[in-house]
Amino acid sequence: MYRETLDILCCPCCEGIEAPLAASQVFREMHDGELLDAILHCTACGRWFRIEDGIADLVRDELREPERDRKFLSEVGCDLPVSDVKRSDADQRIVDEGDHWGRFMRRFWDVGDRSIFDIRVKGTHPPLYIAGVLEPDDRDADRRWGIFPNRTGDMLFAGLHLLAGKRGVDVGCGGGQFGLEAARQGVRMTSFDPSFEEVRLGREHARSVGARNIDYLRAEPANPPFRRNTFDLFMAKDALHHVPELENVFVRLLGICTADAIAIIHEHVEKAPLKDKLLRRIAGPAVEKSRRRYAKHEIPGELLRDSANEDVSSAVIRPLMEKHFERIDSANDLFFASDVEMYIHFAFGKRRWLSRIAHVAGFGGEKALLLLGQRQHFNFTGRRRTP
Repeated sequence: MYRETLDILCCPCCEGIEAPLAASQVFREMHDGELLDAILHCTACGRWFRIEDGIADLVRDELREPERDRKFLSEVGCDLPVSDVKRSDADQRIVDEGDHWGRFMRRFWDVGDRSIFDIRVKGTHPPLYIAGVLEPDDRDADRRWGIFPNRTGDMLFAGLHLLAGKRGVDVGCGGGQFGLEAARQGVRMTSFDPSFEEVRLGREHARSVGARNIDYLRAEPANPPFRRNTFDLFMAKDALHHVPELENVFVRLLGICTADAIAIIHEHVEKAPLKDKLLRRIAGPAVEKSRRRYAKHEIPGELLRDSANEDVSSAVIRPLMEKHFERIDSANDLFFASDVEMYIHFAFGKRRWLSRIAHVAGFGGEKALLLLGQRQHFNFTGRRRTP
């Protein structure tokens, strides 16, 4: 975490006041001012928080990880009090979900797939990993946005360059796809997630591709450790549907945004039973054919399980976004065309001409399904409404 980020941070435990945090002890620091290992202290309540491997761990007491705190203090040779934690069932669900997604992301990292961390990664990720096939992809080499369809990426990211020099936040960033893209286009980004492992991997990838204007923190959306009116850009990719009591949490998130902030949201919270039924008809035989053609691999359990909180639907998210942000653009997506293309591409030996035909056919089917009211992905850009 960079020193300049301290100016926008406040204690996540001091409710009702913006209690500043100060770097009281620094053990490792880069020449460009990035704090790698350090201790932050709240100037109001006296609590301490660690920065470990460049990640500030800024969560309330109930979500802290005492064993990790003790291990860090031992490694840096620092003597500070560490209390055991008593968690409610709801808090334990947050911790369990963070652990789940950390393991999930680590699986992709370990097989060399960086697409889940970077919207521009193309040609190297194995899309059928969840089916036990690790064959790299090459059908997206001509796309602008890797795993995202061009029209979707263009809609979401077209105006980012206009925010160059401003501050942005990526809420529930996971691997950090959206925040990294904004940083590439000149926005000073802060990305945070309740999973320490996810933000650790996200930061490692960002630094490996030369991104220096982005920080990664461990924090929870319900208690964002930032000063009010800080961010001109609000981003969230597949994150809001994981947040319990989203309507109440969203009010807090709005508080850290400026009065004319821009929102960029992507969510996959709709149900499209007809699309799923059609895709299963195609996917079943295509996957079996692919598994015969390419080497089989074990499917990690993390890839087959849902997380703890998957219960917020677009019936909540859509009205919430449209209530607080004036729409600039929005679109519904099924990704049916790209899914059909992917299955055919691998089933028939990665023949590019055949996968393009499959994409065209799938695109026609996707338009028909959308006309029939089938929706899964919600893309939204908007400017904050005047209160």
